Amino acid sequence: MAVEIDFGIAWEWEHDEDFITLLARKCADRRINTSIITHGNCKEITQRVLADELTYTVFFDRASDTNPDFLPLADGITHDQTLFINHPADVKKAINKAAMHIEFLNNGIHVPYTIILPVYEKDPTEQILKLDAVGVPFIVKPAHGGGGVGVLLGARTLAEVMMARKDFLDDQILIQENIIPRILEGKKAWFRVYYIGGAVTMCWWDPFIHVYEKLSPEEISKWRLQEMERVVRLIHDISKLNFFSTEIALTESMKFVSVDYVNDQCDMRLKSKAEDAVPDDIVNFVCESLADFVERTVAARRPSLPLPPSEAPSITA
Repeated sequence: MAVEIDFGIAWEWEHDEDFITLLARKCADRRINTSIITHGNCKEITQRVLADELTYTVFFDRASDTNPDFLPLADGITHDQTLFINHPADVKKAINKAAMHIEFLNNGIHVPYTIILPVYEKDPTEQILKLDAVGVPFIVKPAHGGGGVGVLLGARTLAEVMMARKDFLDDQILIQENIIPRILEGKKAWFRVYYIGGAVTMCWWDPFIHVYEKLSPEEISKWRLQEMERVVRLIHDISKLNFFSTEIALTESMKFVSVDYVNDQCDMRLKSKAEDAVPDDIVNFVCESLADFVERTVAARRPSLPLPPSEAPSITA
């Protein structure tokens, strides 16, 4: 008979250590049985999973997207009844910016005006007749990829578009209008909003210098920023992801525009350790919310245990 563990966490990025340690501590506080999978024990645990000796109620994969050694484990778990924090099939759809652009439009979420160019090898012709509608400067980015890889800010010429298409031959290319946020008491109204298993929290975010600041409930109320919570919950409904972030800018015309659609692997480095990292209390809130999400899921699978509230609190409340 297989051993069932409440929560499995696979990670391999050295800068995740503080985040994983804090998350495991929050789980321990809730008496959640947690298994940490690293490169050192990945092979052994994969063998046990594939042999049906080990299962997880909830699984959090922070490794297989960057380290292929973890792929057999993730693939083996998808054939079980495990609830993924972010299921690989949902992630595959959500990280396609071209697909998400269309989904957002169809669901009433404001997005930048965008031209989506097909994969170069399928159609090498330049569909730039509507380029004037995007405006200059504009942004060029591949449909896939994160961390700013391949993103060209301040593009002005067709030659730059051509270069991007040839650099990413197997990917669609997005040409987007440059969104200019309004200024709120000296700050650019550009935000990173997190969805964490039903809970929502928000940060000021500067995409140029990559600096976060906590957005307080008072600021949210003062500038009527609650709409961002509705948007991020709608993105959850579209993407089916249980933990992600999105970037939203508030324009002079008072539109909340989603400018970077879905980030499924959120940077959780502590600001106390790195200036361009996430405020410590936001990371703490994320860990609390993930632990609550796991606790609710485990309790639902075991009716004899008391069931916690159906949704974690929002920091915007």
